[in-house]
Amino acid sequence: MKVLTYGEIMDGGLSVFHSVAKLDDHHLILTFEGVIRVDNPYRYLHTYLEELAKVLPRQSITETTMDFVKMRFCNSNGFYVIMDIVDAVYNLVPGRVTVRRIADDDWQCETLPILLNLSEEHIAARTNFEDVKAP
Repeated sequence: MKVLTYGEIMDGGLSVFHSVAKLDDHHLILTFEGVIRVDNPYRYLHTYLEELAKVLPRQSITETTMDFVKMRFCNSNGFYVIMDIVDAVYNLVPGRVTVRRIADDDWQCETLPILLNLSEEHIAARTNFEDVKAP
């Protein structure tokens, strides 16, 4: 498995959130872990977004998994950065997108479809959910 790029939010000297884009054969795996509570997540993640825009089009990707299972919280400021990451995937990568989420987590079940912009038919047609039990 090859790591394509990595983004991290530090708060008080500790890593509180990170996202990793990895490629396993032709399968893009994008993980989200931790919490986004800071006022300006772009300050930490703008380089990650720029790297995604550069590296994703150069890869031979046939399917994508976006894994939110270890993402515990995201404030409203974080919604926009998550939406930008998701947009990069949908705009730059072809194929099916599987979204892993916690089945009984209200935030993930109610908010993720909005952040993914599933109201757009072409996005909804490419997306399926894999609901898992909380870790």
